[in-house]
Amino acid sequence: MSSYVWPSDDGWPYPDTAREVVDPGADMDEDLIWLRMRPHLLDGLAPLERQVIAARFGLGGQPIRSMKELHAETGLARSELREAMGSGLAKLRLNLA
Repeated sequence: MSSYVWPSDDGWPYPDTAREVVDPGADMDEDLIWLRMRPHLLDGLAPLERQVIAARFGLGGQPIRSMKELHAETGLARSELREAMGSGLAKLRLNLA
């Protein structure tokens, strides 16, 4: 049986210096992506589903809003907002598949 030989500091396989982290989303132009999306992608959604998804994800130039902010704006229960977002996202998945 041979014994394991530990590498020296010079031979360690991982560099000590940090590598540059590249953000893949940094070069994305969200407005361009929105313009090139299917123009009527949200048309198949109910008005509440469309409103919640557009506000939650900042579509159409809107600022991104939290569910708490949407609750304050609409006066709807958070469970209703979650249900609208869930059913709307399910419809979008079907349209995009």
